[in-house]
Amino acid sequence: MRGVQWVRRRKGALLAWGGLGLVVVLIVVLALLPRPEEESADDAERPVPVRVLTVEPRTIPDVIELPARIEPAQEALLAVERAGRVVERRVRKGDAVKKGQALLRVDGRLWDAARRRAEIEARDAAKDLARWRELEKTGAVSTSDFEGILRRQEAAEIALEEAQVILGQCEVRAPFDGVIVDRFVEEGDYANEGQAVVRLVRLDRVKVAFDVPEQDIRAVEPGQEKPFTLAAIPGREFSGRVSFVSSQAARDSNSFAVELEVDNPDGVLMAGMIAQVSVQRRLREGAAVVPLAAVVPRKGEHYVFVEEGGRAVRRRVLIGAMLGHEAVLDGGVSAGDRVVVEGHRGLQDGMAVTVVDRLPEAPAGDE
Repeated sequence: MRGVQWVRRRKGALLAWGGLGLVVVLIVVLALLPRPEEESADDAERPVPVRVLTVEPRTIPDVIELPARIEPAQEALLAVERAGRVVERRVRKGDAVKKGQALLRVDGRLWDAARRRAEIEARDAAKDLARWRELEKTGAVSTSDFEGILRRQEAAEIALEEAQVILGQCEVRAPFDGVIVDRFVEEGDYANEGQAVVRLVRLDRVKVAFDVPEQDIRAVEPGQEKPFTLAAIPGREFSGRVSFVSSQAARDSNSFAVELEVDNPDGVLMAGMIAQVSVQRRLREGAAVVPLAAVVPRKGEHYVFVEEGGRAVRRRVLIGAMLGHEAVLDGGVSAGDRVVVEGHRGLQDGMAVTVVDRLPEAPAGDE
């Protein structure tokens, strides 16, 4: 029995050593097999095709775009000067009116009666004066009596004029050509003295109001023409003359209020519209300008890639201004630099690049 067990242990040991030897042989054989020739790092790196733009210094206007608001050239809250019940309303919201046109009338019957009494008194005084004037020529009346009649006639004229003014105050009339944009009373309402009843605006001429930062206020002077655009009216540029520049900055923003005057005969500019006013601060000499799409934003900073000796070199830049689809760079690049303008989205600093006139088209379906 003991002999059989020894034989079994002997056979197990031989099998284990045989398996181990087979593994060692396989490792040696694999190590001796010829391996494919390894490519060098330089051979494995394929240059990325890119398009470049050589930076050439340019003289460009340094322009800032400032938000603005269209406002009426004139605006008035019209109030009744005499209290009374509204007996006639002659306009509605949206009506265009002319200067002097009657818009609303309150009950003025009492004032009309006072005017008629004043007319009678003035007429009688005028007749008496004419009669006494003839007597005064013959010396039949004293000078003091004649002067009394003269003063009575003058007082009657003053009373008539006063009654006519008061009666006129029972009507609200347009002080300028404009459009009724709001009305606050209806017929039958009682309007108190001084109560606003109509809002009138003038829109054949408007003003464009905006704020200019302190550092740029010297670029704005009365009489200058400033262009502006509106998102609500694409494809059209307007222009206005600087009519007002505040002499004091606002406390909260330290900016100065500025207004443009603009003719608006067709009424296309409406009060409340938002505009963008272009203000040229100065001319930039020798500016480096690149397509805005060539600038890569990363973590709050901006970079471009410059081709140098077949490599992409990342440069940190500062955007001094934006002109449509172009960026004016303050530092980071200089004249003669070859800035990558296409093919730069996947670039890394130091990657190999090859300059081409046109990038190959991406396969269909690739983004």
